[in-house]
Order: sequence, then structure tokens, then C-alpha cells
Amino acid sequence: MERKKILRRAALVGGAVLVAAAGLALAASFAHDRSRARQVTLRQQHLAGLAQEYQTYLDETAQKIDRVPVDAKVVGEIQTRHYQERPGLWLYVWASGNGGEFLFGVPSDAFARLNTVYDQNRDLLAQDNHFATRDQFLRAFLHHGRRLGPLRPGDDEERRRSEGGRDEDWWRFYREEDDWEFQSRNHPLLLSSPIQDQADTTVGNLHLKLLDNRDIAPYSSHGERRWEDLTAGSLAVVTLSLLWLWFLLPSWVYIDARERNVPRPLLWALLTLVGSVVALLVYLISRPDDVRELRCPRCNKALNGTRAGCPYCGADLSAEFCPQCQYPLKPDWSFCPSCRSAVTRRPAADAAEPAGT
Repeated sequence: MERKKILRRAALVGGAVLVAAAGLALAASFAHDRSRARQVTLRQQHLAGLAQEYQTYLDETAQKIDRVPVDAKVVGEIQTRHYQERPGLWLYVWASGNGGEFLFGVPSDAFARLNTVYDQNRDLLAQDNHFATRDQFLRAFLHHGRRLGPLRPGDDEERRRSEGGRDEDWWRFYREEDDWEFQSRNHPLLLSSPIQDQADTTVGNLHLKLLDNRDIAPYSSHGERRWEDLTAGSLAVVTLSLLWLWFLLPSWVYIDARERNVPRPLLWALLTLVGSVVALLVYLISRPDDVRELRCPRCNKALNGTRAGCPYCGADLSAEFCPQCQYPLKPDWSFCPSCRSAVTRRPAADAAEPAGT
């Protein structure tokens, strides 16, 4: 009985820790969601401000271009602006004619690399029809450091997907809008403005791609990480509490089965360990109602296990338990119900004789 009380107290402690940790996890998760929502709102407002600022810059730059080929001075000013924005902002500016022909690009090395790949694979790209124009191709791969390998004829999309594709073919059907990792890390911004000559005739378009790598709210990000750590820690405590309660069930079943003299108590404990609450319900339904509780026949106080004498009144208890299996016996029993041994009792006068006389 004492062991069952200890288990009940342990279960109460585990349940209280479980409830507290679950509540803390929910609160931390809610705070984390709110922090992330604020971060998203700040990012959207920041991108809206950048879009307005750089659309103005792009329009002003487009007005400086009044002929093709473009004046080297204008290209130099764009190059200067590009290096001024780094490393927090990566600015890419290029111009294309009405027919899609490439006019210039800043920085020149990035555009030279991409234009070479596009020209080398022009026929296959036209056959795929995934990148409709050179501008679409450039917008997709600016600021991607991964190598763009050569394509091979006959490697259509269905075959590429079924075979897993080659490492150098990863870009053939690439969609930047589907690349969530790249989008969340760089926050790309795409803008465009028309180019007009001195006769106000549109001769091309000026394009801009801006990638913002800055953390606009570092304190908010740190707080978000703290909420994530708190949520993870609370969930770990919840898991440990569940494991604690899980292993308390078979312990309680084992002790209860022994008290009620249920056959094979260890087997019931193992079944409860595997089946948890379901196995516990099966045990509670099938267990006997009577509890093997040891009490002194003279003072009727509960005994902590089998004893030769009562620690409360000193009564001789040597005949109150089966000498073979120590099962508690009732006064009118002639046989032990547990091991079926014959019960041999001392005379009543001797049983009632005070200790030490």
C-alpha cells in the first residue's frame, strides 16, 4: 500500500509537470508565431520601401539613356552604385532591346557568365520553352553561385525527373519562385523601366534585380530564436513527463497485481508497458475485487508485509500467514487458498499469550 501511495504521488508530480510544460509550450509557440508575423510585416514594409526607392532610381537611370549603344558613363555610374550597396544589398542592372538582345549588364562578370551559358544552350532552351526569353533566364540565375553545366540533347523534363537528372542539369527547369530557401534568404526584388530615345520611341527596357541580405530587425530575430528554444525545451519536458507516466503504469499494475494475488503480475506489467492505457483498462476490468491487505487480527491495524508479531499490540502473528507462501489466512481457514497447504494453528491460549511472558 505504501508503494502504491508513492507511485500515486509520483504520478501527480509527473502530471503537474506535464500540464505546466504543455502550457508553456503552447504559450511559447503562440509568442513565436506573433514574433514571426511581426517579422514578416516588417520585411514586407521594408521591401515596399526598397521597391519605391529603386523604382525611382531605375526610372531616373532609364532617362539618362537616350541612345543605343548605351553611354559608358551611365554604365559606370550603375557600376559605382552596385559596389556601394554591397555586401548588404546586391544590385544587378541590365538593359535589353525590343527584340530581346542584350545591351549591357552590371556587374559585367556575372552577366558574361550567364550569357555564355545561354548562348551555348540556346537551341535546347528554345526546345524546352521553359525560359521564353534571355531576360527571364538572367532574372532566374543572377546571384546563384551553383554551376550551370551544359545540357545534353534528348534529355527532356520527363526523362530528367524519372532518372533524377544530372547535377549539371539542375537549372534546366529551375523556377526561382519555387526555391523557398533562396527566397527566404535573399528576398529578391524585380523592377523594370522603359528606355526611350531622343524621339521618345521605346527602344528597350532597363531591368533591376535587388537582393537584400540584411536582417532588418536583429532584436526581433533573436527574440524569435529564444521563443523557438523555449518551445523546444518545453516539448522536451513534455516528452520526458509522458515517458515518466508511461513507466509508472506498469509499476503500479505490478504492485496492485501482487496485492490482489493476480497470477503472473510481471506479465501484466509488461503488457501495460506495451499497451499503455488500453492494457491498463483490460487489467482493471479483469482483476479481482478483493485486496490482499495485511491487518493484525487483534488491533486491526494495517501491517507493512508479513511479520512474526504485530508492531502495534505485540500479538503473535506466526499462525496468521501461510508457512509455505506467506499468504494471509483467516481464522476459520484450514487450507491456504494460494498454495493449498494445510494450516496448522497454535492453540488459542498460546496465540493470545502476551509477548515476553
